[in-house]
Amino acid sequence: MTPANFAGHVQNFFTDYVTAQRDLSPHTRASYRDAIKLLLSFASRQQQKPVVELSCEDLSPDLVLKFLDDLHNVRGNTTRTRNTRLAALHTFFHYAAACEPEAMGVCQRICAIPFKKAAARTMLYLEHNEVLHILGSIDRSTGIGRRDYLLVLLLFETGIRAQEMASLRTSCLRLTDSPQARILGKGRKERVCPLRKKTAKLIRDHLRERGARSRDEPLFLSVRGEPLTRFGILRIVQRHVRHASRNLPSLAAKRVGAHTFRHTAAIHLLRAGNDLTVVRGWLGHVSVLTTDQYTDVDIELKRRALQAAEVVAPSGRAPSWNRDPNLLSWLEAL
Repeated sequence: MTPANFAGHVQNFFTDYVTAQRDLSPHTRASYRDAIKLLLSFASRQQQKPVVELSCEDLSPDLVLKFLDDLHNVRGNTTRTRNTRLAALHTFFHYAAACEPEAMGVCQRICAIPFKKAAARTMLYLEHNEVLHILGSIDRSTGIGRRDYLLVLLLFETGIRAQEMASLRTSCLRLTDSPQARILGKGRKERVCPLRKKTAKLIRDHLRERGARSRDEPLFLSVRGEPLTRFGILRIVQRHVRHASRNLPSLAAKRVGAHTFRHTAAIHLLRAGNDLTVVRGWLGHVSVLTTDQYTDVDIELKRRALQAAEVVAPSGRAPSWNRDPNLLSWLEAL
């Protein structure tokens, strides 16, 4: 495969296969782009030639393995990130093998590189008093503070992902009768989450204060008037958590991000007695098995199970049948 052919396959992979044929989400396309960009940059350094002169043969399985090791050892990526990059490369080389049969052997060996087993992490969530403390520590005397308070509140009440929050538009909200938010999640799966009337009022106040003029614009904007990104939402959350943790030691011991509020919403929905299928629909999980993981991490549910299984200490008194001579006599006569 010539360098020109290889470059053409890379371009067609994004313009035709990923976009036109599979219609993958922008977030998935960006993930694929980053993985291939990192691989080509690494191969260019290893082969000591410009990226435009690389061919498929330059990307040997050994080089891809070195690239994966570089992600972990040099860039400091986790095993999960390494596996995400490898999944993107599997998809690309499957496509390249179909387009260029001559390179099928190389592509097949790369696609055979296995994923590395990642250590299971304990899911982090917040207790109810910690959520209230974070919300209470936000200064609502300023417009930015009121915006941030509403953002954190929605993260907790809806269990929305940061990217979903960044994509949430005013046209997806119903703020009068039966308030609700229509959320577009992973795989373009749409779900509807109810909103409390107090929360709907806060949203109306937020839009009125901002001077929203259109019925279809981002719900949250930066101080420059640009739509907030998921990274901007993460920074807002981390800033307020750091501030709140000064007076609450339990928060200081936790690494809290925007996704932590999603886990927190799921835990508290289950504690309230909701069925797993309700929580699954609330969070937008494809399978209830994904939702079931929250039952394994909720320490409060485990504590209740422990209390229910507590061994009752003996009272020191003999059983009642031992003090009943008639019963003893009846048993001896059997």
